[in-house]
Amino acid sequence: MKNRIIKMIALALVVICGATLGGCSGNTPTYEGFDIPKQEESTLKPVGKYYIEKNNDNVKPEKEKTIQTCSSKDGLCVIKIKPSYYDVTLDYEKGSSKKVGAAYAEAIVAAYPGYPKMLEGYLFENIRAAFGGTLDDFSALQERVDTLKGSLDKIYQDEMEGFADAIKTTDESGFKEDGKLSREEAILINMVPDALRPTACSAVTVNGNITSTKHRMTARILEWNLGSDNQLSSVHCVTHFKNGEKSFTSIGFLGMMDILTAVNKDGLVIGELDVGSASGQEFTCEGKTCYSYGLRYSIENFATAKEAGQYLIDNSSRYTYCVNILLTDDKNAYSAELSVTEADGHSVLRDSSTPLNDGLEWNSKDCLGMVNSFAAKGNADLMTATPENLVRWKKFNELFCSEDNITLNRFKELLTCEKTEDSPVINFRGDNLVHMVVFDYDTHSIQAILNNDKQEADNQKFVDLGTF
Repeated sequence: MKNRIIKMIALALVVICGATLGGCSGNTPTYEGFDIPKQEESTLKPVGKYYIEKNNDNVKPEKEKTIQTCSSKDGLCVIKIKPSYYDVTLDYEKGSSKKVGAAYAEAIVAAYPGYPKMLEGYLFENIRAAFGGTLDDFSALQERVDTLKGSLDKIYQDEMEGFADAIKTTDESGFKEDGKLSREEAILINMVPDALRPTACSAVTVNGNITSTKHRMTARILEWNLGSDNQLSSVHCVTHFKNGEKSFTSIGFLGMMDILTAVNKDGLVIGELDVGSASGQEFTCEGKTCYSYGLRYSIENFATAKEAGQYLIDNSSRYTYCVNILLTDDKNAYSAELSVTEADGHSVLRDSSTPLNDGLEWNSKDCLGMVNSFAAKGNADLMTATPENLVRWKKFNELFCSEDNITLNRFKELLTCEKTEDSPVINFRGDNLVHMVVFDYDTHSIQAILNNDKQEADNQKFVDLGTF
């Protein structure tokens, strides 16, 4: 049997060699008479086609006119209704935080009567996403709300309570998806990033060494769950917290008084970027507090990025989730990488000279980028194996780190050069874009793209939101 197998192998080799030699002697087969079958046109496109050439030299941000003004009876809240956002002023110089919260609710209902019902529906979409489906028992959620609210300074608690008591549409307590907004539901809306966590964001900033004005430019891109019907795209809000030396401007959503993106009169810009836990740490609220109100405290009490960053690092172990915090002033920029546990690394103020994790490249000391992962050497890596983070990081590096003498218009061109409509590639201006806010430290101007259903994604325009 063994000899038979050897003979069969030998015969096969002879046949193969013969066919090969025959081919070399001019008997090579041809494709005469062979019809190439029809194929679909290739869907492959050069990468360059996913960038759009733009020229914004003569394009100014749009200054929107006020359609209607609504005020609380005591004047502590004034809401100007614009075509694409609400412009809100809260006056803490003339009333307590509890009264301001109540005034805000009163003015919101006057400006948008359907707000409580819309808010309740949107809130339960987030609850289902956070808990993996419909809940029969809300005790775990109630514990989060009670614990996190109780951890805050009294002025913030009073503000929440004043707002909730005035905006609620039912006297029933607790959580129930019934089209009516309860007190507890209204309180939770100001702790969504800390208790439910649906954000995904990015940011890039360039310093005066590579700008035409010798002043910094900062861009903060917020991606958020807009809701199944894009509910939040109808409640973009610029809120002016009028409170003497603690005054600041927040860009977020109507009725929300925590911080997503904000700037104070000193030019301190703050924005939060979710990271989560690479080590799989489970959520706990025991002994924790809200990082979004840590940002609120920082924007009210500090003038520089470094001061604010150090405060956040000192308190990072008390926060519920690992996050990156964008911090810039005219001279300095940091990503405060706030680690909740040692398993995910150590809290650090990362700047453009901080050593990075293996596999990451950044080609400019005058530019700083950040996405939804830590990047500092030794911190948990949710970047190199996560395309959504790595691609955005590489795009920022490619687009911004090779630039010099950048004008404000050029900065905006780079931020909007991605082709987003029907795009199969990962973009930093993604499908869940809420806003892209640009802060210019030369003119102290704030302008933003505010995502809504009325604009085509590749033709969204910047809106003038005033100055800081």
